[in-house]
Amino acid sequence: MKKFLYILLFINISFSNTNATEIEFKNSYVTIQTKDSEYIFNVEIAKTAEERSKGLMYRENLKQKEGMLFLYPKNQVIKMWMKNTLIPLDMIFINNKGKIIEIFKMTIPNDLTPIGPEVTLKGVLEINGGLTSYLNINKGDFIIHPSLNGK
Repeated sequence: MKKFLYILLFINISFSNTNATEIEFKNSYVTIQTKDSEYIFNVEIAKTAEERSKGLMYRENLKQKEGMLFLYPKNQVIKMWMKNTLIPLDMIFINNKGKIIEIFKMTIPNDLTPIGPEVTLKGVLEINGGLTSYLNINKGDFIIHPSLNGK
């Protein structure tokens, strides 16, 4: 039992000490389509489990028109947290067609509380905290990206 606990501790330390800069995210863009406007954001894509687990950790800033798009291989209930995330974010939860299902605004840096609705989703777009209010991005609006095609 003691060996098992040491192994778990080693795995946890190994993953928690890995810096986000060691992963090279693919770059892409998304269009956020609201009732009145369209906004284009440059995004990094977090598609693998390792990329999704790193996300925007350790970043001290994020440009206004940048973000990260977390994509999952299948529709599922998605919960995010702010572990080692230093800046407040707006988390935009989207279905497989890109429809915005829920928005969690101004998430708290370093908070370990799981965030997300209890519905199956395809992904999450994270942008700077407060931008969804400023740009009037709401539930029912759409995120347009080639990976969000209804499959």
